[in-house]
Formats: sequence, structure tokens, C-alpha cells
Amino acid sequence: MKAKWSVLAVYENSKSRDLAVQFCDLLVQRFWSQCGFDLAWCNWAELEDPMSAKEAGKKATEADWIIVAPNPSTIIPIVVKGWLERALKARGEREGVLVGLPGSQADLSAGTAATQGYLRKLAHAAGMDYLDAVPESLSTSVPESADAYTQRATQVTSVLDNILRYSPLPPPAP
Repeated sequence: MKAKWSVLAVYENSKSRDLAVQFCDLLVQRFWSQCGFDLAWCNWAELEDPMSAKEAGKKATEADWIIVAPNPSTIIPIVVKGWLERALKARGEREGVLVGLPGSQADLSAGTAATQGYLRKLAHAAGMDYLDAVPESLSTSVPESADAYTQRATQVTSVLDNILRYSPLPPPAP
């Protein structure tokens, strides 16, 4: 059974939604054989409504991928920054990926660079990976069950076996 990744795209307007759709299309095309995807969408305007913001926050807490798609050279508004910071804090230690779009373009403006820097710092503070483009490959996920952790912890690999059997030579006599 293949893994299923939940993706939440948070976008500024229809132009930036198109960027997020292109990203998601490429993500699905590249990894559909390995993963299933559950996509959800949220417009920045919806985050001004407390009930919509709460619902989007719940989705962000559970999402494996969170895509933030402003227009190029847009500075993220305080309302959206506050929502992002609260949503990522609510994730606790849950791993995931934060994607900042538009990303790797040759003509990045100062506003886009500032937004990318902000999102990168936010991702790292939340213990998430940060991307600005679809990756070439997906890393293997961390097992979610206690049994999987126990099995991995008790497994003796060849490296561990060599470490356990290594007898260092005594230090040379003075």
C-alpha cells in the first residue's frame, strides 16, 4: 500500500493559485507511483475569518506538505504571517515540508527574497524541511508506529556490529 501525503496550498489570489496548481501537478506527476495525494486549498482572504482560519489551521496541523503561494514580490501580510506561525507551532514536533512559491527564479525581487527567507526560517523553527521547487526524489518517511521504532532500535547492522566488536589498541607506552 503506498503512502498518502496530505497537501495544503495557501495562496494569495487566482494568479498565485495557478502557481500552486502547477507545483501540485508536477508533484503528483513525479510521485504518483509512490504516493497518493490529498489536496486542500485556502485563499489568504479566508484567513481573515476566524472560523475559516481555524479550519485551515487544523488542516495545516495535519498536512504533510504546506505550500505558501504569494504573488512574486509580494510581502506576506501580518494576518497570514500570524496564521502561519500559529499553525506551524500547533504542529508540535510533527515533521513535514513547507514550500515557498515562487521559488527558484533567476529574477528574484527583494520582496520575493525576503518572503523566501522568512518562510525558510519559519520552516526550520518548526522542524520542517523547506523547498522552493518540486524535489527530484522523496526521502523515505520515518515510521509512525512504536513497533517500527522498536524493530529499528534493536536491529544490529554491520556498522553497529563492527563498533561493538572493535577492540582499540592500548595507548603506546611513554
